[in-house]
Amino acid sequence: MSIINNYCITHKHFDYLNNLKLNVIVGGAQLRDISDIPDNWLKDNSGDNISHKNKSFGTLTSHYWVWKNHLNKYNENDWIAFSHYRRLWIKKENQNEINLNNLNENLLVSMPKDTNFDVLLPKKIELTDLKFSKLLKKGFRNYIFNPLIFFKRKKYSIKLHFDLFHEYNILEKSAKFLEVEDKEDFKNYINNNNSFHQFEMFITSKKHMNLLYEKTFKWISICEKKFSNIKLDGYGKERLYNFLAERFFSIYFEKYTKTKTWPYMFLNNDIITKKF
Repeated sequence: MSIINNYCITHKHFDYLNNLKLNVIVGGAQLRDISDIPDNWLKDNSGDNISHKNKSFGTLTSHYWVWKNHLNKYNENDWIAFSHYRRLWIKKENQNEINLNNLNENLLVSMPKDTNFDVLLPKKIELTDLKFSKLLKKGFRNYIFNPLIFFKRKKYSIKLHFDLFHEYNILEKSAKFLEVEDKEDFKNYINNNNSFHQFEMFITSKKHMNLLYEKTFKWISICEKKFSNIKLDGYGKERLYNFLAERFFSIYFEKYTKTKTWPYMFLNNDIITKKF
C-alpha cells in the first residue's frame, strides 16, 4: 500500500493540526508573525521561495516552496497530496461521524488499492447558482456581449464567474500568455464549462507535479508582469494569481492526466462536514 506524503497549507497556528499525520506548511511566513508556530511545521520563507508574494499568490507560495525544496526527496511515482487547514482528505470507506477527536484515524494517509488513475481531485464546484442581483450589479459588461446569460443558466461559465467575482476579462486575457499547446484548450475550457475542480487540492505523483508547476509558474510569472497595473484590493482581487492558477490546475489535470474524484472534509467553527 502506497503512503501519501500529505502537505497541509495553513496561514496560522491551529491546535487541532498539531497531532495530525500531515506535513503542515505555513504560507506567507515572511509576512506573518510566526512566533507561535511549532518548530516541526514547515514555513514557505526558507530556501528557494516566493513567500513575500503570498498576498496575491495565496496558497501558490506553499506549492512553489514544496516544488523547489521538498520534491527532490521523492521518487517519480511517489504520491504527494495538498490539502488545507479547513479541507482535509479523508478515507472513503468510513461512514462514521468525523469530529476533532477522531480526525486523525479518518485521514487518508495511504492510496486506495485501485490506483487506475493519475490524480485524485475534489468534486467539481458547479457555477450555475449565481444570484440575479450579482449578475445585474457586476455583469452588465457580460450582458452587452451575451444577453442570454440572464435567462439561461447553461450560459454561465468559468469565465463569467471570474468576471463577476474577481477581475473582468483577465481570465481570458491570461490565456494569451500560456504555452502554445494550452492556449486554445484553456479558452475553450473557461468559456464552455460551468464547473471546475477548486481549492488547488490534489493527490498525484511527483512526475505530474513537476510538469504542472513548470507550466503554472512560467505562466503566472508572465501574468504578474502583464497585469502589474491592476489594483489588487478586496478578497476577490487580492489573490488574483492564486485564482488564475486554480482554474489552470483544473484543466491541466483533466487534459494531461486520468482523474478521479475523492471525498474530503470541511471544518468550519469546529463543525466537520463530509464533501463527496
